[in-house]
Amino acid sequence: MKNKKGLGSLLLSMVICGSLLSACGGNSNTASEGSGNTEAKAKVAEIVFALPSFNRIPDDLSKVTNAINAITTEKIGVKVDFRLFGPADYAQKVNLALQSGEKMDVFTTLGQFSNYVSKSQVAPLEELLPEHGKELTAILDKDFGPDILKTTTMDGHIYGIPVNKGMALPTNIIFNADMLTDAGVSADSIQSVEDLPAVFAAVKKKSPDVVPFGPINVNPTDTGLVNWMKGASKVDYLTDTTGVGVVIGDSGKVVNFYESDVFKNGIQMMREWFNAGYLQKDTATTTITAMEMVSSGRGFSFLGGYSGMEVGKQLSAQVGKNIQTKRIAPFYFDTSAVNSVTWMVSSTSKETEAAVKFLNLLYTDKELINTILFGIEGEDYLKVDEHHVKFPEGMDANTVPYTSMLSSGIVGSESLQYQMEGINWSDVELKLQENKDTARSPYFGFIFDQGQVKTQMSAVTNVVSQFLPALVSGSVDPDTIIAKFNSALKDAGAQDIIDSKQQQLDQWLAAQK
Repeated sequence: MKNKKGLGSLLLSMVICGSLLSACGGNSNTASEGSGNTEAKAKVAEIVFALPSFNRIPDDLSKVTNAINAITTEKIGVKVDFRLFGPADYAQKVNLALQSGEKMDVFTTLGQFSNYVSKSQVAPLEELLPEHGKELTAILDKDFGPDILKTTTMDGHIYGIPVNKGMALPTNIIFNADMLTDAGVSADSIQSVEDLPAVFAAVKKKSPDVVPFGPINVNPTDTGLVNWMKGASKVDYLTDTTGVGVVIGDSGKVVNFYESDVFKNGIQMMREWFNAGYLQKDTATTTITAMEMVSSGRGFSFLGGYSGMEVGKQLSAQVGKNIQTKRIAPFYFDTSAVNSVTWMVSSTSKETEAAVKFLNLLYTDKELINTILFGIEGEDYLKVDEHHVKFPEGMDANTVPYTSMLSSGIVGSESLQYQMEGINWSDVELKLQENKDTARSPYFGFIFDQGQVKTQMSAVTNVVSQFLPALVSGSVDPDTIIAKFNSALKDAGAQDIIDSKQQQLDQWLAAQK
């Protein structure tokens, strides 16, 4: 998903997207496997489990569903109605079920944590976890730290379980390594964003028909904007998706990001890249993704947030090119970096205990998670060794009967998940360590309650949608347009959002003392 919308999602939502191909985390296959056996024989509860899939969705899921239920009914006394939706349809399908009263028990937020909570669509879990999710919470504490559930706690209630993966997503330049070699440039020369223009110039000189960077298909509802730019590595967006209220560094002062020097300098850089011909001229409006450009040989590079160091191998297999990556900016943990992909239980669920039991097994049982991701051994995949699998001879992700392998970064504990053949298992260990070592915002755990400014949030989002794509793509003069942009934001109520957020942040900080 991270690469599905090209650099739009990569520039603006690196947290969610990059993780889908390369994130990981977790622990060994621990408890839960024997729990509930006696109860299972007496009574089987039924739940709906909805998973977004970024692979082809087969018409018939019965074989995989039956394999899942062979595990869950025996181990926890829960039968699962397994549903797969594509990323474009997932939120709509889930919301429709929640609003209509259709059965929907376990689902993921995909960046909409606060919205689900504010609409009272999710059940609090703090009373259920000690009994039915104790192995799950122990794993999260071990792999990330005891404060991880702060990111899914509002008004004293735990509303979700973050996916247990490599959550630290440093910014990478993803590029065609053969093109770089042909241009006479060493990858060692790429250390930061400031090094990229010289690389783009060399590629453009050697291959005039190749687009050095992008395109940038901006998703204006996301806020990971210019995190990869100089000076922007410590911006906390305070969990809303407009970008108007952020804290830069440790000042504690909420400001309009679009009025900051960080934003202005980043947009000026994009303008310079655009004018130099490093982006295609229709980059603000094209529907072609960066991945499609690179795969076709018409594009050289794009940016994305990825954990670990092995993502180039995965992307190479996906696009059929020699893809490599270089980290050019560090990651910074804010609350959204964790709760953007969170598993929740519907407030309308009549089987909340069963739902939490299922989540507990999802994070602790190797057999369950790999059945969900890879399907049936011998038909959908072949075991290579303890940690690695491959597709059957003559098959790939598009031709096997079933695979949801590209959902690995959004479900369960990823250190329990099989890796594709050729991926270094030590990368899993690196990701887990970086979860602990990466710098965290002083406001980690703060969640903005949008309830008092819903109207302003909607109006501001419309303004951002109107102005931001052209600015980020470098296709308009920032000296003129940024002023108009901020004037329109002011008229839409941006200051109300900033003031509300400042008040809540001050209260949150006082409560931490």
